[in-house]
Amino acid sequence: MRVLWHSVIRFCLVVGTLIPIWWSYLCLYARGRWFRMPASSERWTRAHRKNARRFYQTAVRMRGGLIKVGQIISTRVDLVPQPWLEAMTPLQDRAPPMPWDELAASLTEALGGHPDEVFASIDHQAVAAASFGQVHRARTRDGRDVALKIQYADIEMKLRCDLAAMRLAIPLINRFVPKVPLKAIFSEVGEALQAELDYVREAEFTERIGANMAELDHVVVPQVVREHTSGRVLCTTYFEGIKITDAAAVREAELETHDIIQKMIRAYAKMFFVDGVFQSDPHPGNLMVRRASDGTADVCILDFGQVKVLPQDFQRKLIASAMAFMFRDVDGFARAVVSMGMMNERDVAVARPIMVEFFEEMFEMSPEDLRELDLQELKKKVLATVDAIEAVHIPQDVVLYGRAFSLLSGVVTQLDPSVNGLILAKPMIMEALMRPENFAPEPSAPAPSAPEESAPEQSARELAAIAE
Repeated sequence: MRVLWHSVIRFCLVVGTLIPIWWSYLCLYARGRWFRMPASSERWTRAHRKNARRFYQTAVRMRGGLIKVGQIISTRVDLVPQPWLEAMTPLQDRAPPMPWDELAASLTEALGGHPDEVFASIDHQAVAAASFGQVHRARTRDGRDVALKIQYADIEMKLRCDLAAMRLAIPLINRFVPKVPLKAIFSEVGEALQAELDYVREAEFTERIGANMAELDHVVVPQVVREHTSGRVLCTTYFEGIKITDAAAVREAELETHDIIQKMIRAYAKMFFVDGVFQSDPHPGNLMVRRASDGTADVCILDFGQVKVLPQDFQRKLIASAMAFMFRDVDGFARAVVSMGMMNERDVAVARPIMVEFFEEMFEMSPEDLRELDLQELKKKVLATVDAIEAVHIPQDVVLYGRAFSLLSGVVTQLDPSVNGLILAKPMIMEALMRPENFAPEPSAPAPSAPEESAPEQSARELAAIAE
């Protein structure tokens, strides 16, 4: 009964935030559509800022799935107005840790015994905290130092409430942007967030990417401790290191910055272009370093809750687009973009001159110009190019790839602002792209997917599940 009551209250609070947002857009839309008095772009911008601020404040106050949705909104440069992008960018997957007393009961249930009895020792102070759970350090009875990622007891209920409310709002909001497939995008986002709650799945991805990284020297992925892992608790070996962007600690450990950058880029180039399985959230909190026995850096990749597996045919298309860009093949790049569903064939004629202009601007730069290239300025140019091509739509797979690349670029800049990550990464990317497996015969087309449920049907099913 307590869970049902809290679910109803949370659902009402989320809806109470979404309805004013919808109403403000409806009023502006109605002015132009029905009363022939279209609102100015400045008025639309003010409405975007006000609504984005309202959503941001609710997400910060209520945490849970709303913060995750806000983070995803901040990545949809092809769909979301600039004021929304700016407002959602500060949302980080961080939150104050829950007191140990409130966490111990659910942890005891998940472990099948009190944590102080299951482990030789466990730190009651959290090492890190986020929207869905927090991490504590412990030592097993056989002497292994481990990290326990513990899911909050009520987080699944909160996420279901948030997604149910958002699903009801999607058809209403989509009236103002009919060309954007918000339902399909939201469906994939919802699936991704639900999957992030499954720590058994995360353990499997941790092991899978760990096996893929095994051939790379000095790239570390924690090992899963299966006997203490369940759907709500993930136990891995503990990596004793320092945050990758902690410049003072990196200097104190006498680690070479360029060595760290090269190892990090090599790991992600392999994930992107060889394995097709990548951790899509490489923010500084998920990247650690330490001094290895040979004096160089070990780079550790943490947290595999957000992992993207690119379908093989889509990965080939992504590789084709990357190779076309590397070899300055505008027509090949356009074909790859069409094959990925980013635009229709009929729109290529309009988009091609814009692509040519972008390619020429990029490839006419001298080595000195490239070395001084501001990655944030490059990002603005890419966004301007996207804005200029009206019919472009960026698939979620590409969004996650771009987000990961953008986060890596930010880490490089924080490590050493004088280093150009694009120049440093180019030989590693080319090496990955030229792997023989990337030129194998293409697989057969996948079978069509099953029809989707309607929004009301799925929202009703979700609300029923919350009440269970």
